[in-house]
Amino acid sequence: MAFMNENFMLTNEPAKKLFDASKDMPIFDYHCHLDPKEIFEDKQFTDITSTWLGGDHYKWRLMRANGVSEHYITGDASNKEKFEAWAKTLAKAFGNPLYHWSHLEMFRLFGIEEHMTEDNWEEMYDRMNQIIEEKEFSPLKMIKGSNVAMIGTTDGPLDSLEWHQKIAADERFDGIKVAPSFRPDQAFVEHVEFANFAKKLAEVTEMEVNNFQTFVDAMANRVKYFVDNGCRATDISFSEITFYKNDALNVDDIFNKAIAGEAVTREEELVWQTELFSELCRIYNDYDLINQIHFGARRNNNEKYFPQTGADAGFDSIGDQTELAENLNLLLNDLVMKESLPKTIIYNLNPAYNTVVVNAAQNFQANEEGIQSKVQFGSGWWFADTELGMIDQMLTTAEQGILANFVGMLTDSRSFLSYQRHEYFRRILADIVGKWVVDGKVPEDYELLNKFVQDISYNNVAKYFEKVEK
Repeated sequence: MAFMNENFMLTNEPAKKLFDASKDMPIFDYHCHLDPKEIFEDKQFTDITSTWLGGDHYKWRLMRANGVSEHYITGDASNKEKFEAWAKTLAKAFGNPLYHWSHLEMFRLFGIEEHMTEDNWEEMYDRMNQIIEEKEFSPLKMIKGSNVAMIGTTDGPLDSLEWHQKIAADERFDGIKVAPSFRPDQAFVEHVEFANFAKKLAEVTEMEVNNFQTFVDAMANRVKYFVDNGCRATDISFSEITFYKNDALNVDDIFNKAIAGEAVTREEELVWQTELFSELCRIYNDYDLINQIHFGARRNNNEKYFPQTGADAGFDSIGDQTELAENLNLLLNDLVMKESLPKTIIYNLNPAYNTVVVNAAQNFQANEEGIQSKVQFGSGWWFADTELGMIDQMLTTAEQGILANFVGMLTDSRSFLSYQRHEYFRRILADIVGKWVVDGKVPEDYELLNKFVQDISYNNVAKYFEKVEK
């Protein structure tokens, strides 16, 4: 039997039945890093290397672990040479999620059941390129072929959103929602582009931006612009979850210091993050936007290669922090007390903190709007986007909260081939529940269990993203 087949990762009969119930559900990919311009232009892919490896720091990182020179990763080697280097790396990557993801992509998109080896890479290269040409693979074909109903891109506050506007007006995209997500990383004073961002913010909004309050007002202006263009979610990446109050430090003074290009202290960064994020959440809540928080990444750790590769090139790590429970509880409590807590999805990069995060979230689920699991523990992210990471995330959610309310999977990807990660997730979910059935931990009631896996696969997130009028 071929390694990759319809029963891949389904280790018991109940799991096979449950996967059958969820496999054809639409995909609601509410957080990714796809370029809306590429989506709209829908240019046919030219070859497998640029489509499969381009911008994929997951694969680049693994190739370095296999001793591959940067020349064959982010350098100017030919596409065929880069594919060879990747294929020979993949052939050895048993146990790594890329081994499963890549073979699932080969199986679903290219109909290839064989596994990659160091000897068949050239045959695979020619075969995959031939299929790309014959089937005229393009972004929209990948999206439609994967049954994608929604795509949430990641967009800076100053973005014109012209490509989202063009997509919304184009009948080719009927039935497919491509929505911008508000990502204000540059609005925090530690960001190297903060001073320039504040200047451009004033220009784009045609508003005076000369202190904290006017800065917040201009950000609110941009949030409204995003909402007017279909935005339903926001996102932010913090190295740590912090809540820091120091009335001795004036936020206007911090603003003036940062706008002048002066170095701000760590304490000033924490005060600004606390105050600005609180204001942003108030604005998000007013528009019933979903507030996504990614935290725990330590970025760009290899100083030797940074000048050559730049950011997001595979040199990032899982971070850690002290007093996470205290800071997270204080942060969420402050928002609740201000009646400014929006629907919130928290993604934790360090699995060691899973129980801390989901346990704290349960303190702030109470609401009078009937929102089920208003504060969500997000799916396994980045280094936790693995079989074990997904299992741990779901089991922890089940133990500390209600897994049946979980909003499920997303790609968080820059690749149009990554929709197979939703299938990977659904297979893992089906196997978890199937094992519960086999072990007698849940009833073998398929009417009940089919709904359970279907809700987590699609229904919950579609409902969660529905706008609640205030």
